Amino acid sequence: MILRRTRLFNGLQLLSPCQRILSRPQRRLSSTTAPPAVESACIPSPWAGFTSQLDQIAPRIDINADQIEVLEGPKEFYETIKQKIRNANSRIYLSTLYIGKSEHELISTIHQALSKSPKLRVSILTDALRGTREDPEPSCASLLASLMVDFPDQVEIRMYHTPNLTGLRKRFIPKRINEGWGLQHIKLYGIDDEVILSGANLSSDYFTNRQDRYHVFSSKRVTDYFARIHQAVCSISFLLQA
Repeated sequence: MILRRTRLFNGLQLLSPCQRILSRPQRRLSSTTAPPAVESACIPSPWAGFTSQLDQIAPRIDINADQIEVLEGPKEFYETIKQKIRNANSRIYLSTLYIGKSEHELISTIHQALSKSPKLRVSILTDALRGTREDPEPSCASLLASLMVDFPDQVEIRMYHTPNLTGLRKRFIPKRINEGWGLQHIKLYGIDDEVILSGANLSSDYFTNRQDRYHVFSSKRVTDYFARIHQAVCSISFLLQA
């Protein structure tokens, strides 16, 4: 790594790798001493300027270490997300590839939270192709439709459809194979002022034996930031109507 600045630490100046090479004392060579190996020059990366500009415009949110919790496994992930949904007061937003068609317990947990808090708003984003793969049999879409029927003023279900699959391809490419043209794959699970970032979908295998990553951020600013991403994708997605 090439450091671009030097820093003082307890009165000592920390030198970059380039500076350390240039500051080394020169050795005197005798007629019997082999010449030292030529040290490669520190050449700045051609991407240095570009990455520096990205650093200036990329979003940055400072939070404390105690605002981040790492969950250990799928069962803890499932119990945590259910517990947070039960206690939700203002908002729930869930972005996932799909919700398993048999996840009635999860839907029931959301149903209970909505019944308890009339001010609670729920927004769910899935992929349209994956979410309707089993149609006309029970699917993610048919499972979520029950929430729309019971809470039409509190629930919004969005399904993203890739623009790469249209026309003859849309008509003739069979289900499941057509998912190769693009999917909505964001995994964001926001409840009130907390958000879980993960790679796990909301289905039984991810709740039981399929290990993934689960990071809980207890920060309103972080949760608001990802809520805006969620809403941006929702705005270009189909609205599910029961």
